[in-house]
Amino acid sequence: MPDYSNNPYATGQVITNDGSVAFDCSLDVQKLPWLTLPPHHPVVIQTQAFWTAVGASVALAGLEATQWSALTWIDWELGDGSGGHAVRGVYTRDESSENPAYDVVLFNAADSVIVTIRGRGVVFRNRNFEKWREGAKEEARKAAPQDDFVYAEREALGLTEHERVLVAPFQPGADYVEALVTPANGFPPGNPVIGGSGDHVNSTHFHEIARQALFLIKGRTDIDTSGEMTLNRYVELGTPLRLQISDQADRSITFELRQMDRACAEITLRW
Repeated sequence: MPDYSNNPYATGQVITNDGSVAFDCSLDVQKLPWLTLPPHHPVVIQTQAFWTAVGASVALAGLEATQWSALTWIDWELGDGSGGHAVRGVYTRDESSENPAYDVVLFNAADSVIVTIRGRGVVFRNRNFEKWREGAKEEARKAAPQDDFVYAEREALGLTEHERVLVAPFQPGADYVEALVTPANGFPPGNPVIGGSGDHVNSTHFHEIARQALFLIKGRTDIDTSGEMTLNRYVELGTPLRLQISDQADRSITFELRQMDRACAEITLRW
């Protein structure tokens, strides 16, 4: 069972008079290697979204140790990325929503807003992956490539030493980018900056593969993006994904993420 009380990032939760939750944010890069990435990096934003929401939910007695949560929708609006990482934040729960819904605002040391995150999800008592996803996992194993997936060059993506390539090269004129997330490139120790259950491809991977795909499509690596994601079904590790371009404008792009010809998520990036 998850130990939500052992929160490595968001601590010191205090319920304020208006019902929101104020908390402190860790800056410990030794314990949290993802903090070596810039404040607006997808891995940072998605990891913050998880730990801040979990910590506040526990403080509000909205999440028990025997429960699991799954994200179904998230958006993020970038603020000031020049003043360093968040030192504090405020979580507000949407009481009007039937399912868990929240806003998180994160502030840097100068008290500027770094990012505003909104999320929705579901909470359930026992996810029991091995039983109710056994068929999907077996199908994914059969569709897994036999060591012949070709990844894009690191130089084309401008990655740091801690980041891993998750996408294939983009073919000019194509309307999609392929990606492959495995236990080796998707989680520690092979990937020191992305965490999670290790059971499936998660929202942090989705956001990061969309960023890498955007860099390849645009031929540049200096784009920070606001955006949103809708998550419809679990995505299995070790089986290729396709980021199908469903809409593209001057300052935005939308991908439909598909696996084994099933629509699994939709990701829109704006800059």
